[in-house]
Amino acid sequence: MKRKDFLKASLEMGLASGGLMVLGGRAVRAQSAEKPQEKKSKDELQLFKEAWVTVLMTNMETQMDEASRQKLMEACGRDCARRSGILKVAASCQGDMSKLISSLAKALGEEGNFIEGNVVHLNYPKCYCDLVAAGPERLPATYCQCSRGWVLQVFEAAAQKPVKVEMVQTIKQGASSCKFLVTV
Repeated sequence: MKRKDFLKASLEMGLASGGLMVLGGRAVRAQSAEKPQEKKSKDELQLFKEAWVTVLMTNMETQMDEASRQKLMEACGRDCARRSGILKVAASCQGDMSKLISSLAKALGEEGNFIEGNVVHLNYPKCYCDLVAAGPERLPATYCQCSRGWVLQVFEAAAQKPVKVEMVQTIKQGASSCKFLVTV
């Protein structure tokens, strides 16, 4: 994507999300006038997050090419992994993928998480993304590239070298679980 097109798409996404915030702000101001001390409920915040993510993803799908969308979401996932604290656990594995799988299995469960040669099979029984886990039932495939980026960051920290991650299926695309293949 050319820089000019990227900047245009970014501006349009910003304007669209800003419009959503303005509309949401009107509802909050009107509500605030009625009940000045009351804050937004968790349900209202969840609905706002769902709408924001849905609008963002729709704009990305219509205004950006696939490679740019994937790259952007992968970067978001890598950042999420860096902020989560999981990289300390991953780095402590020092190339031992079995140790990492054992650590992850505590949260994910044993089923579907194993190593076959130089390929790690990673299975999530539920969506762990705090932004959308309880949110929209379906999201465009691009959204789950964020999870792919998270897996990349974690496994590269553990392997101490670049890895390849294939996203096989995800819950937000209609599957019963999220599955990734990590080649180390």
